[in-house]
Amino acid sequence: MKYVAKCTRDQGIATLAVVASIALITLLIVLGVSRRAVNDIQQTQAKITTEQSLSRAWAALDCAVAKIKHDGIHLSKDDVAAGIAQLSPCQHIAGSQLWLEPWQNSDRGMWHLYATHAQQQVGVTLAKATGARRSSFVTSGSAAFYGGNTWRPAKGKKREDGLYECHSIVAGGDVMIRPRMPDESQSESEGKNSSNGFTVSLDGSDECAPEYRTEVSDYTVADSRDETGARLKKDVQTNVDNMDLFKDYFGVPRAQWKTVREQFERQGGFVVNTQGDPSLCYETLLDAVASSKHRESANAKVWVDGPCDLSREGLEALPSEPPILLVVQDGIVALRGAIRPFKGAVYQFNTDKLNAREFAEQWGMTISESGGMSCSHDDSNIQELCQLITSTVTNPEQARRVPFWFSGTFEPEGAFITDVPNGHSVVYGAFIPTYSGEVLQQSFAGLKQWRPVNNSYHDIKPPLGEG
Repeated sequence: MKYVAKCTRDQGIATLAVVASIALITLLIVLGVSRRAVNDIQQTQAKITTEQSLSRAWAALDCAVAKIKHDGIHLSKDDVAAGIAQLSPCQHIAGSQLWLEPWQNSDRGMWHLYATHAQQQVGVTLAKATGARRSSFVTSGSAAFYGGNTWRPAKGKKREDGLYECHSIVAGGDVMIRPRMPDESQSESEGKNSSNGFTVSLDGSDECAPEYRTEVSDYTVADSRDETGARLKKDVQTNVDNMDLFKDYFGVPRAQWKTVREQFERQGGFVVNTQGDPSLCYETLLDAVASSKHRESANAKVWVDGPCDLSREGLEALPSEPPILLVVQDGIVALRGAIRPFKGAVYQFNTDKLNAREFAEQWGMTISESGGMSCSHDDSNIQELCQLITSTVTNPEQARRVPFWFSGTFEPEGAFITDVPNGHSVVYGAFIPTYSGEVLQQSFAGLKQWRPVNNSYHDIKPPLGEG
């Protein structure tokens, strides 16, 4: 009996020991799980805090980028605070701080714009427009070239064989090149130095690759609308989609042209309204060049609102320095005579307020219901050019959309850009453009708007628990 009682007591003690051990293990497991749960909660809270800080930083940065796109911004390494001041409506949004700093050793002079909240930082790179369309002649419309000349194209990629992929013409529409037809003699308007064919050639010993060198011989035609378009090589790009030339060259959409013109005036550019007198265009160019030399400015800038008659009419010739930026808004560009060289860039564009009928009116062109065309203009140069247009461009719809016409010799060294969608540029004479990236950059110096670089947005997240 005593033995049985002792065994029962020993079993009870053993059972208690096992139960205690299990309870201890369970307690340890519970404590471990609780500790991990606390850690998970802390990490989740830290992650939430980090994401909240990032969201607040992004809010300030998005505001700053939107303001730059809408209003533009002027940046100077000598006064970074002035750049930040222009973003004051976005400063301290959601408790975030905006910062600006120039990139070190950047050929394009790029800047870093970033916003911080707590220890979170988000940012984007700002760069100026580069003039992405590297070509002797750029138009968002179509173009027809009469007469033969040798153009200096833009150098593209240099190939392994040492030849270049050249770029002569970029057009949003069709391109036609016609040096001269068999029944035509060389007209006075083609220029005395007009060659017997159209071709492109680089300076010195450099050469364009054969498939990047358009050559149209005398008495032949190259037209992208038919089988003769095979004569147009890869240096001539036609029917290019989604051309936003204003953004390419100025850094903002064309709808924001007022922002650019305001900056134009702040930098001493000349703005003139020529609706009543197209000859004011050339006279203002002379005034701007004289003023830029007096101020030792890097370029001469003229913004013309209305038609621009570049015919000299006995006035002095334009000097070769400084480079000129001529912006023609809502107006035709006309030349009867010779300008060689014109060192700089011509940028012609229209806003929504100018339609085809108003283009025709600037030429003094009247088109009857039956399609008959006649000309009447007080400016004798434009009157004669109008008659050349109507005798050459027999399609009234094309004739009324002609944005510029040169009769004589015009040799721009830099770039010529016509941003007139659905426009039909016609060159009947010695138009000999020479592309120069250096002159193009000098002409637009100080004007190209800052914009965010695609794929440059980024954030910097510190380790969890430190945000």
